[in-house]
Amino acid sequence: MLPIFAQLGSLYLYTYGIFLMLGFFWACFFIWKHIRISKFEEEMTFDIAFMSFGAALLVGRLLYGLLHFNEFGLNILKYILVNGYPGISPIGMVIGGIGTMYIVCQQKKLKFDEFSDYIVPSLFIFTLSTELGAFIAGVEPGILWKWFRHPVALYKALVLGVGALISIRMFYNVRKEKIEKGALLSFFFGLYSLTYVVFHYLKDKRALLTESPFELWLFSILLLTSCFYFVYYFRVLMISSIRNFINLKTNYVKQIVKNISRKTKKHSGGGTEKVITPDRSS
Repeated sequence: MLPIFAQLGSLYLYTYGIFLMLGFFWACFFIWKHIRISKFEEEMTFDIAFMSFGAALLVGRLLYGLLHFNEFGLNILKYILVNGYPGISPIGMVIGGIGTMYIVCQQKKLKFDEFSDYIVPSLFIFTLSTELGAFIAGVEPGILWKWFRHPVALYKALVLGVGALISIRMFYNVRKEKIEKGALLSFFFGLYSLTYVVFHYLKDKRALLTESPFELWLFSILLLTSCFYFVYYFRVLMISSIRNFINLKTNYVKQIVKNISRKTKKHSGGGTEKVITPDRSS
């Protein structure tokens, strides 16, 4: 794999960091594409995006240092020098980015659930790019299975890619008012947490040394919470779907019973013989 993309003297350009920035610019393109058809201003939207991205990096880096306090300690330079001490916390990025976006939306008196619907597809694009960078850099080696190791980062990238396609479809359904506003954010939380929790157990022990059990617990709590919210948002659709399924099965069973009863009557009627009595009047 290629953990270091290039070296300029004493400066190292890490592959993961490059894909991190590529993911940000790719996400900005989708934000611009979706925000054009909304009532939100482009300048204000990108201001929120830049602040959220900066806060995501800051909180993610800070939380990573705190979770690895034995290595970082109170040395501020170790938190700043990413090239010498690489690492960032995924849950920290989620908390910092989404939390900042919520605070800024409250300050600017914007509806957070409505605004987040335009951002979630870009979040999937961003996380997809970071996982591709992790795969190329080889920072998440999987356990050995027969002839090869599980490409955990590639698995996660494929799942998040499917999530990006689904979120784009859901986004247009939200605009058509087929889905309630704010459902996309719970979908992102749920799918992103699910990929982290599930594929966590496919990682090699060496990869787990750089992760903290605290992150796994936080992602598990986030997964359960987002599932409850997702069910709440789609409660009407789920109830109607269950009712339609039950009615369909009931009608199908009734039709089968009706057909069996009809064939039974037809068979019993065809097997009887008609008795002719002689005329005694003559």
